[in-house]
Amino acid sequence: MKKFLKAFTLAEALIALGIVGIIAVLSLPNVFNNYQKKVYVANVQKIYNLFSDAGRKYMADSSLDSLAETDLTSIDGVGEFLNNYFKVIKDCGVVNNNGTDCFASSYLNVGGSGAYTPEYKNRYCVVINTGAVICMGIMGTDGVSSHGYANVIFDVNGTKAPNTKGLDLFSFEYYSDGKVSEGYDMPTQEGRCDPDITDGGYAAGCFTKLRQNNWVMDY
Repeated sequence: MKKFLKAFTLAEALIALGIVGIIAVLSLPNVFNNYQKKVYVANVQKIYNLFSDAGRKYMADSSLDSLAETDLTSIDGVGEFLNNYFKVIKDCGVVNNNGTDCFASSYLNVGGSGAYTPEYKNRYCVVINTGAVICMGIMGTDGVSSHGYANVIFDVNGTKAPNTKGLDLFSFEYYSDGKVSEGYDMPTQEGRCDPDITDGGYAAGCFTKLRQNNWVMDY
């Protein structure tokens, strides 16, 4: 009787361990995905902070109150700005067509559908020390509020996977006062970050969604 009880207890322990193992295996993908999302978000925040700091420093160094008064109104000026205020490890130069080997050849929507090649035309592109690739246009005027801005497209890990809009590919506007935003973070912007039909080629709305969600990627 005692031997039976001991054997039965051991069997129960093995069954319990097996169940725990199965649960662990099933949970691993979700744990890994959540971890990856946190890494992506942390890198998006780095880009956000780098541009915020670079704008303030550039204006201070130039003794000007607006980036629109600096050399960012020319593509060569944009290149100098990126090379002087970011730790550039590869200068991809001015992109005058719809592609650059600094970015992936195409990007999926957040939900995994479609494939889109963003247009980098007339932007200056660099790869920085974090592994992110950045493409920035010249400082212009948005035509609505007359605030000068430059559009910035970036992939937080360059050509590496997942090459998906809203995960590693984002965009924002860089305003003349050094503010980093996306359409001044209008409420409607967040809704454009749709899991299946992410609006626009640059994950429009996803940068705003992250900021308004306290930098949590829940899509």
